[in-house]
Amino acid sequence: MIQDKVKFFKALGNETRLRIIRYLLEEDHCACDFESKVDRDQTTVSRHLKVLTEAGILEKERDGRNIVYKIGDEDLKKTFKELGIDEIEPCC
Repeated sequence: MIQDKVKFFKALGNETRLRIIRYLLEEDHCACDFESKVDRDQTTVSRHLKVLTEAGILEKERDGRNIVYKIGDEDLKKTFKELGIDEIEPCC
C-alpha cells in the first residue's frame, strides 16, 4: 500500500510529467502529441507516460495504431486542477 503511494508521488516529482498531466487536463492525447508539446524525444516521452500509467495516474487505450492517454479518475482531475497543475505554462 505505501509503495503505491510512493510511486504516485514520485511520478508527480518531475517537470515533464507535470506538463504531460497539464495537457491531459484539457483533453485526451495520443502519445505522439507529446513530443512537440513537452519538447522531448519520443523515447523520453514514452518513459514518462509509462511512469504515470504505472503510478495509476493515467489510463491508456488503443485507437488504431495510436495509444491515447487520459486521466481516468475525475476526482484526481479535480485535485490536479485545485493544485494549479492546469496553470503550468506550456512548454516551448
